[in-house]
Amino acid sequence: MKIQQIRNATLKIQYGDQTILLDPWLQDKGTGLSAPTVNQKMEGVRQPMNELPMAPQEILSGVDFCLVTHIHPDHFTADYLPKEIKIIVQNEEDRDKAAEMGFSETASFEGDELRIGNVTITKVPALHGDNSTVAEMMGKGSGYILSGEEKTLYIAGDTVYYESVEKTLEKYKPNVIALNCCEATIPVGRLIMNLSDVEKVCRKMPDAQVIATHLDSVNHALVTSSDVKEFAQNHGLTNLCVPANGEQLLL
Repeated sequence: MKIQQIRNATLKIQYGDQTILLDPWLQDKGTGLSAPTVNQKMEGVRQPMNELPMAPQEILSGVDFCLVTHIHPDHFTADYLPKEIKIIVQNEEDRDKAAEMGFSETASFEGDELRIGNVTITKVPALHGDNSTVAEMMGKGSGYILSGEEKTLYIAGDTVYYESVEKTLEKYKPNVIALNCCEATIPVGRLIMNLSDVEKVCRKMPDAQVIATHLDSVNHALVTSSDVKEFAQNHGLTNLCVPANGEQLLL
C-alpha cells in the first residue's frame, strides 16, 4: 500500500489493484470559502490556505476512482476533476450532489460494503461534531475500511472520537489509520478530532501506523502539523506520523 498526502484530507492511495483519490479538493489556493472560526486572527481567510504540492494532472494520473467521505467544500469540489471520472460517495444524497455538479459516473453505497477489483470498501460511522447542534449542522459523514490483499486501512473521515470509532477500531483492528485532526472548530463547537482524540487512537492501537491528516489548509483549524509533531514527541506517540504535502508513505 502506498499513501500520498496531497493536501488537507486529500490522499492518493494505491491499494491492491486500485488507485484511489480520497476526498479530492484540488481547488486553487484562496479561491474557496472562509469558514466561521473561533480564532479571530483567521476570520475572513479564504480556503484552501496552501497550494497543491504538484499539478492537478499529476495528482490525477492513474486514478481509478475518487472516494468521498462527504461532500463539504473542503473535501470535494469540481476543480480540475474530469467530469467522467468515477466518483463513489457515502449515500444517495451525496450522489445527487455530485451529479448536479456535472459528474456522469457516480455511485453510492447501497449497503455498507462494496467491492472494486480486489479491494473491499466498508462504510463505517462517523460523527461530524462534538455536540448535537454541530453534528446536525454538519450532516452525515462516513469513514471507510479498506481491506483485501493489503494491510487493513481505516479512513476515519471527519469525526470526533466517540463510541462508534472505538467499536470500529476493535472490530476491524486496522493496521493503518488516517485521522483528520486539525481540531476544526466553529463558534457552536468542534467538528473533528483534536490532539486528545488522536492520543486515544494511538494508545488503543499501539501496533497500528497512525497518519495525521486534514492539516494546515482550513481557517477554522486550531491545530497545525507542527502542533501534532510536537505533541507526538512530547507524549511518546511513536506510531503517529505527520506526512508533508506531496510525501508518499510505503506501508
